Amino acid sequence: MDNSLPAAGIIANLPDEDRAILASYGAFDLLPAGGGLIKQGKPHGKLFCVISGRFEARREYDGSHDVLGPIFPGDWIGEVDIFDPSTAICSVVASEPSQYWSISRDKLEEYLNSHNLPAVVLLIGLASTLGQRIRGITKKLAEQTEKAKYGARGFEDPVIEDDSIRSAADLAAAFLRQKDSSKRK
Repeated sequence: MDNSLPAAGIIANLPDEDRAILASYGAFDLLPAGGGLIKQGKPHGKLFCVISGRFEARREYDGSHDVLGPIFPGDWIGEVDIFDPSTAICSVVASEPSQYWSISRDKLEEYLNSHNLPAVVLLIGLASTLGQRIRGITKKLAEQTEKAKYGARGFEDPVIEDDSIRSAADLAAAFLRQKDSSKRK
C-alpha cells in the first residue's frame, strides 16, 4: 500500500515534504470493488483523495442507481461536506479495488492552522475544484432550461404573451357567462 499523496490534482504544486506532512494528518485505506466510500443521505465529514483504483459517483433511488461519473486517481471528493457539513447528495462506490486517503474536518483545520503556506495551496485547489463543479452544474441546468424552453427537439414552442392569455381567458369567461345567463332566461 502506497502511503504518500501523489503530486497530482489540487496538490500537484506542493513539494514532497509538504505532501508528506499533509498525509500525516489523515489516513490511508483500501476498499474492495463495490465498497462504499460515501453513502447518499448520510453525513461523512471528510475530504478524500483517490490514490489508486477507480470510484464512481452514484445517485441512488428505489433500489437502483444512475452513475453520475467516474472518479480517478488524483481526484479529490468530499470538499462540499468539508465546507458545508450536511448529508451526501450521492454515493461514492469503488468500481475496482481502490486506495484512498481521507482527512476529517477537525484534522484539516489543525493542518490549515499549523502549515499556512501549503494550506493556501490546498485551499485554492479546493476552491478551484468547487468552482469547476458549480460551473459544470450551472451549465447542465442552463442546458436543461433551454431544452424545456424550446422543446426536446430544439424547435421553439410558440410563445403566447401573457396579455393574449388573459384576453383569451377573459373572452372565454365572458362567453360562458353569456351562455349561462341565456339558459336562465
